[in-house]
Amino acid sequence: MVRMGGEAFWNQSNVYEFFGLDFMLDDKLNLWFIECNASPQFVETNPRSLGFLTTMLKDMFEIQYAYYRSRMSRVLPIIERMQKEFEKTDEVDVASYRAEYAMANKNYLEPQYEISKNNTFSLIMDENLYGAEAYFGFISSDCV
Repeated sequence: MVRMGGEAFWNQSNVYEFFGLDFMLDDKLNLWFIECNASPQFVETNPRSLGFLTTMLKDMFEIQYAYYRSRMSRVLPIIERMQKEFEKTDEVDVASYRAEYAMANKNYLEPQYEISKNNTFSLIMDENLYGAEAYFGFISSDCV
């Protein structure tokens, strides 16, 4: 579903939105999509939901912070290099800096910023990979 409407989303790891997806299993164990809420409520209805919400938000903040730090570790040196070059000369190859910046600004984590093992997040798709490989075996190559 999200892939169908993906063009409408801003594809940046520093921008996020929560969606509440409701599914139901029928008596034959078929999974049915019921609805998608663009602004799900984070309401503590019982101790279990409080634990779930706390874990989800903690994990989300850890992921956001890791992606931010990873991206900045790649982007800031480019900006600093460009600034130093501008200070030395008026002629700077801005196109090459744009290309380098675009590569550095992609959504991926450097090894030193990997998500902790106790984070409950599971990566199910990586747009930096191609074809069925991007789906980690969840979708066959026939479907891609």
